[in-house]
Amino acid sequence: MLGSGESQKEVIRPDFNRAIMIDFQGAKITSDVGFLLMREIDDRFKIIAPMGDCLEDLRSPAHTKHSLVQMIRQRIYQIGAGYEDCNDADFLRIDPALRLALGKDHQAGAGQSMLSRLENDILGNEAGLQALEAALTRSTDTLLKRKNKKRLIIDLDSTEDPAHGKQEWVAYNGHFAKNCFHPLFCFTSEGDCLRAKLRPGNVHSADGTLPFITPLVERYRSWFKLFWVRADAAFANPETYEYCEEQRITYFIRLPSNANLMRLLGPHLNRPVGRPPQSGIQVKIVDLHYQAKSWDRPRRVVAKIEWHRGELFPRIGFVVNNSRLPAGKVIKVYNGRAEIENRIKEGKNTLRWDKTSCQRFEANQARLQMGVLAYNLLHMIRQFYVWGEEVKRSIDWLIKRLIKVGARVSYHARRWYVHIASAFPLAHHYRAVLAWGI
Repeated sequence: MLGSGESQKEVIRPDFNRAIMIDFQGAKITSDVGFLLMREIDDRFKIIAPMGDCLEDLRSPAHTKHSLVQMIRQRIYQIGAGYEDCNDADFLRIDPALRLALGKDHQAGAGQSMLSRLENDILGNEAGLQALEAALTRSTDTLLKRKNKKRLIIDLDSTEDPAHGKQEWVAYNGHFAKNCFHPLFCFTSEGDCLRAKLRPGNVHSADGTLPFITPLVERYRSWFKLFWVRADAAFANPETYEYCEEQRITYFIRLPSNANLMRLLGPHLNRPVGRPPQSGIQVKIVDLHYQAKSWDRPRRVVAKIEWHRGELFPRIGFVVNNSRLPAGKVIKVYNGRAEIENRIKEGKNTLRWDKTSCQRFEANQARLQMGVLAYNLLHMIRQFYVWGEEVKRSIDWLIKRLIKVGARVSYHARRWYVHIASAFPLAHHYRAVLAWGI
């Protein structure tokens, strides 16, 4: 940061070594050349560009420097590079890689005030949220079509989004013991985020689940021969079971324990004889048929009993399902549901999905949607262009290794040149995204 009275042309000499000369007249340097990767993925699959046809721009064309699509791209790309705050735009707007990604070769991008108006006035309303939802659908369509799978597994989960102000619909949630929003997420088993919805803080985890997943079922049910749903005990209710059975969806949902279930399981609760395995955990899987008072019919429930070395009582879990899989396979399939928690952690910890500090609820929903779009852009790179063990890497790894890469940018003979270090160890991933196509 320059002190008062200093200019870009002045030389700074640190006191510890006066032979060192520092100035700010170097070549155009970017520390986030990965902006170009995100633009390439976005452009190749036409994710953000169609939003320009869905939104009405009431600004005077004669006084407009930044198009709506350019500003939406700038906001989403910034989130994808780890700059979740609108204030970051004030210094990023002159970043040479971001300017190239936005198609503003010789002009700066939008500042904080423009992006804040974008969130609140243009995207924070019904038309804006529908446009963002459509863009998210385009991104998930691309992810699902390219994989060409016969089975789709979707996972449902909610999380807390702590609030530290008086935003609309912030409320105290007794389960999380804090003032918060309570968003609902739907992911595939491979980490693609299909949908996200911001909700008031005091709603139940399963509130609005069927309206939330119905558009997904209607869109993707015919794409896949098998359609599976997994969820934890918060989503265990007869309405969900009946809906899945009507739609020919196989479900695996954790069932809370109760006295009747424990009574059915009673004959199986004796600790197995013999020496326990090296892990110290003895496991028994039991198949049950059970009907709660609120159910219209008996349903299959698979119980898993675990005896841990040094523990007096076993650990017991129940999974209600309508699958024909063997009981052990049912438990294995359900256990895969835990991966959605890792994906939500990536979104919250790396891309700051919980940065919902706008006053209006709709503007915060727009922020969440843009965060999810940024996640899916990065996830496309991870799924399509990263291979081997690296495909299991986190979004945080992806940002640090592929997005936050330094480069020198120069302009000559009507062409822009982006010079990345010759020793860059992950150059093959850049070639995969920018040169190979898909």
